Amino acid sequence: MPAGVRVTQLQPAVGSMVSGLRFDGKALGDDVRNALRDLLHNRGLVIFEPGTVTAENFTDFAGFLGEFFNYAGPHTPRAPENANATMIDSTKDKHLRNHIWHADGGFRPDAPAFTALFAQQLPEFGGDTIFSSAAWVYEQLDPLFAAYLESLTVVQSADATGHITDRYLNAEEATKARIRMPPFEMPLVRVHPATGRKWVAVNESYAGYIKGVSRIVSQNILGILFDMIKSPEATVRYSWTKGALAVWDNRVVQHKGIKDYAGGGRRVLYRATMTV
Repeated sequence: MPAGVRVTQLQPAVGSMVSGLRFDGKALGDDVRNALRDLLHNRGLVIFEPGTVTAENFTDFAGFLGEFFNYAGPHTPRAPENANATMIDSTKDKHLRNHIWHADGGFRPDAPAFTALFAQQLPEFGGDTIFSSAAWVYEQLDPLFAAYLESLTVVQSADATGHITDRYLNAEEATKARIRMPPFEMPLVRVHPATGRKWVAVNESYAGYIKGVSRIVSQNILGILFDMIKSPEATVRYSWTKGALAVWDNRVVQHKGIKDYAGGGRRVLYRATMTV
């Protein structure tokens, strides 16, 4: 890291804070890029203090991770200051699903590898985000149970918790969305291509069921894993500061927004997603 840049751990399982770094809009040098990528791969989540980036250039900064992978729904419009970002706006909360544990784009087989969120507008109180490491969760499993999970396949669905039904209120648009985002199969346990760490690849929003087992077995296995993912030991809760940037490895880190905006205050986060 450049001189004057400090890295501190947020929680043992996940997360680091970077302070003293300022992005001037110029391309990051290879040494900085590699250091940040290594930090992100190993800690899962990296928070950059306010002043590191701006609403206009945070996507240029996050571009060191890979190619932009833009996806947006009817309630996540483009950010006015930044064409590479979409808006997560609490005034559209009745249509958003960010209060349920999820991985961004987890309803599609080509989900983004990385997510960046920039705090554009915040309520006076509330609106935190909780992050969890699904790699840490896997590493806590009994080896025999972990081996069994590695033999299983999970079906992911965009409508597992009503993602399509609740957001696409027009029947024709909902039908098109279901065709565009059909259910797909994936291994329940996956391996990170950079670190070799295994992680539990199911999240509460989009995991439909486990193939080849009864409904009760599927529900109970998923329930155990969901409970571990939200356990205090696996998580870190971040209270946003205006202008802060959170970047995480969307493959192994899940998150959920807390819907407790004080006094009806508005919370607007700008999001950008990248693929490797």
